[in-house]
Amino acid sequence: MSAPSVRAVFVDLDDTFLAPDKSIPQANLALMDELADRGIELIPCTGRHVGGVPQIMLEHRGVRHVIASNGGIVHDLRAGYDLRVVGIEREQIEDLYRRMSPHPIIFDAFADGHAYTEAARFHLFDQIDVAEGLRAYLKAGRTPVECTIPELLPHVGPITKLSIFFVDEEGAQVCREAIARHPGLYYVQTSAANYETMDRGATKGEALRWLSGYMGWDIADTVAFGDNNNDVTMIEAAGDGVVMENGEPQVKALADHIAPPAADGGVALYMQPILRA
Repeated sequence: MSAPSVRAVFVDLDDTFLAPDKSIPQANLALMDELADRGIELIPCTGRHVGGVPQIMLEHRGVRHVIASNGGIVHDLRAGYDLRVVGIEREQIEDLYRRMSPHPIIFDAFADGHAYTEAARFHLFDQIDVAEGLRAYLKAGRTPVECTIPELLPHVGPITKLSIFFVDEEGAQVCREAIARHPGLYYVQTSAANYETMDRGATKGEALRWLSGYMGWDIADTVAFGDNNNDVTMIEAAGDGVVMENGEPQVKALADHIAPPAADGGVALYMQPILRA
């Protein structure tokens, strides 16, 4: 692949385009400008909600679209609205909540560019098994609500992702069994304490294919970077599926290529020879 053939670069954020401390390495900042100069779009493709994408990316001239909620949302920043939404049915959410809520489980609902968390369960973020940096990020990025999630549903738009956190293996088993009752849903585990749950039509790979068709890009001319289980469909769908050196072993096994670590600006380091070919 050479620069003239590349039409779009899809990038996961955490531990891919972003360093472990959630900053954007300088090399990746420079890459954003170079891609824009060449007319190559950079698409953040993340499990976060749209509002969780770093502001510098949302405002960059080379970033027009965002894929959020693991493919549940394709958002057009210039137009200011969602082009594609794949939500979870209300009845499914209510059933999952009914089965999980008696347990010490956080039940986050992603809608309208926010991640809503019940205020009564917010203290559980201090009990889940995650790194302290991730814990701080999760707490800062949540919108606490005084009602229950089922009570919230009539007041928000489509729920595109449920980010479910558990404090022990008993809670994890409850989550798995509840999700398994709904064949139209799937989950990916992105940390030791979390199951990200979506409609089966909401994957990063499906969103990549949809946006490529919408924009008229040949998928062979796309590059996608990721590191974790929620990136697998995107890695498999792209013309060039690239996994970071710091990525999960099972994801790296599926890659076309391996990029240097995210902390070193690995996306930029991988793209530089291609752009200069």
